[in-house]
Amino acid sequence: MAKEDWSEAKAWMRATRERIGMTQHDAAVLANLTVDMVKKYESEKYRIQPSERMRKMLEHYLAEHRRAVVAIVERHRGDERAVLACSRVSDLPDGLHDWVRAEESVKRRAAAVREAAVLLEAEGVAVDYTYMPEETE
Repeated sequence: MAKEDWSEAKAWMRATRERIGMTQHDAAVLANLTVDMVKKYESEKYRIQPSERMRKMLEHYLAEHRRAVVAIVERHRGDERAVLACSRVSDLPDGLHDWVRAEESVKRRAAAVREAAVLLEAEGVAVDYTYMPEETE
């Protein structure tokens, strides 16, 4: 019996999670898994197949990421210069559940901005960045 090779699935899972700005903790919370299980799914050291739940969760957030990137690119397509906003900190109040924090991750928003910037620059749009204010009056 040949050994099963899940290296492609593991590589896709990690690359997708990183592309969309999701930490292993975020992935664990949103897929209702432990961080240890996410690590095992991504590691070649463990010969276990990633779960369908994990794959579906990542596909969902990848589709959301792509929509966000397209929206940013379309907003600035044809411009000579685009100013893209980033945030240093989350504007979420303290005391929220982990899944809410994972769902509204600043890192995920920043990943969409970075990817959109690459696409805009490839179209000849000069991209500048600004930080959103940390506090609103």
